[in-house]
Amino acid sequence: MLTKRNLIAGLLAITLLAPQLQGQDTAPKPSYTLIKNVKIFDGVNDRLTPGDVLIENNLIKEVGAIKTVPKGTTIIDGGGRTLMPGLIDSHSHFNLTGLVQTPAALQAAKWDQIGPIAAENARDYLYDGYTTVRDAGGMGGALGELIDRGILLGPRIYASGAFIGPSSGHGDFRNPSSRVPGGQPPLSRTLGISYVSDTKAEIRKAARINFSHGATQLKLMAGGGLASQLDPLWSVAYSVDEMKVAVEAAKFFDTYVLVHAYTDEQVNIALDAGVKCIDHGQMVSEKTVKRMVDEGIFWSINVAAMDPALLNHPNFSSPAVKPKVLSFQEGSKRMWDLIKKHKPKVVHNIDTVLSTIEFGRSSRDFEKFYFAKGLGNHAMLVSATSTAGELAQLTGKRNPYPHKLGVIEAGAYADILIVDGNPLEDLSVLGANPKWFDAKPRKQGLKTIRLIMKDGKVYKNTLK
Repeated sequence: MLTKRNLIAGLLAITLLAPQLQGQDTAPKPSYTLIKNVKIFDGVNDRLTPGDVLIENNLIKEVGAIKTVPKGTTIIDGGGRTLMPGLIDSHSHFNLTGLVQTPAALQAAKWDQIGPIAAENARDYLYDGYTTVRDAGGMGGALGELIDRGILLGPRIYASGAFIGPSSGHGDFRNPSSRVPGGQPPLSRTLGISYVSDTKAEIRKAARINFSHGATQLKLMAGGGLASQLDPLWSVAYSVDEMKVAVEAAKFFDTYVLVHAYTDEQVNIALDAGVKCIDHGQMVSEKTVKRMVDEGIFWSINVAAMDPALLNHPNFSSPAVKPKVLSFQEGSKRMWDLIKKHKPKVVHNIDTVLSTIEFGRSSRDFEKFYFAKGLGNHAMLVSATSTAGELAQLTGKRNPYPHKLGVIEAGAYADILIVDGNPLEDLSVLGANPKWFDAKPRKQGLKTIRLIMKDGKVYKNTLK
């Protein structure tokens, strides 16, 4: 006989069992993809190795001579081409490319211009084979979130949030009326592109606001820059104690600080404060390079700026900026030899700003060529794959992508390119071009990149 007590007990049992039954019924089955008949550049070694790559969901499961695969596996035949990790740019500015050509013009930009421009830059990067970027200042995590949700197309984004720098520093994009006491807040601050921070309290607040907006690491201006007019190249932005405030804020979030710096003094102040990545830094001495190697510091260099052709850009040839460019180029001549001698951890850095999207493509192509000219194709590829992936891991618990990036090995994300030819011998298969300002404009994407996979999903496949 069904009693009230039995009915209650039965309902309770069903309630307790329901989550287990639901989990059994709805747990998605893993999906598999096998890429076969390829020669593999793993992101580390200086040779190609024949083999296959088995992918489970969004991670690489096995690399080598794979004999058996699960039933229902999708098969992709690489046709004997080169398989390699997706590229990583460790210094991008999606908000600052394709819209304005001077820092001052940014103050007249509109949010509904900046957002679409950033989204188009993200798409453009993906179809050039970049599956991950580290934004080095100018945007929070919102665009990356939309890309991760599949709403927009683009690479994984490690966002640095707004630039943090002092008044009259490299990130001070304000017009004169905004710089006076009580002046109107600049658009660059309102949109979270740049925070002018002159005290420890302001630096700490800017850091915390950046994290609230989704930053995975922080970017500070440690000294003067090339593109801006207010700051001498040799100027020092912050003291050690001031910079330590940002480093401490980053440690609280289990991540790190990168800095914009060029000179020995700027770089050593940053290192004394606990900074883990130097962006630019081409003018440093041998003693400082040794220190960077000893302390395991990452060095993010954009070498294209060392080419005299930079003066063809209207902003960099302006009366206020040109002397800084000439000083920088003269002071950076030893960089190649110091890198070859001491072998620091160098990562790929494009740093296109204040230019059109089309010129951004030319800059990516020329940056690859110029880097390889100085250090070789293998060094260029490693800087844009495994070393850059190692840098991404510095974000610790803040890391939105905790598995390995930039390598072809079991457990790494399935961020994969298949390209014609051998990039270890010919980087033109990845777009490398000796022409820059005089390069013929090209359309989005590269024909020689036949397959683009990010997170196990294929975004381009012209193998057939």
